[in-house]
Amino acid sequence: MLKSSVHPQDLPLFSEDIDLLSQVLNQVCDDSGIAPRTPEADRIGAALIQLYKQGVKDSDKLTILAKTYL
Repeated sequence: MLKSSVHPQDLPLFSEDIDLLSQVLNQVCDDSGIAPRTPEADRIGAALIQLYKQGVKDSDKLTILAKTYL
């Protein structure tokens, strides 16, 4: 019998996930004066995705953690 290990970071993001992450990214960028679609915003967005895939699903926690990447 073969066992398959599926890690959370390998799972796809669904539209609800993307909506939450977009809202958090927009909030962090607005609060910090970062323009959307800039390298800095992209870096924060990538960090948010990694945090989300590691199990941080709460928008308040994501916002706090994302601000540490500034």
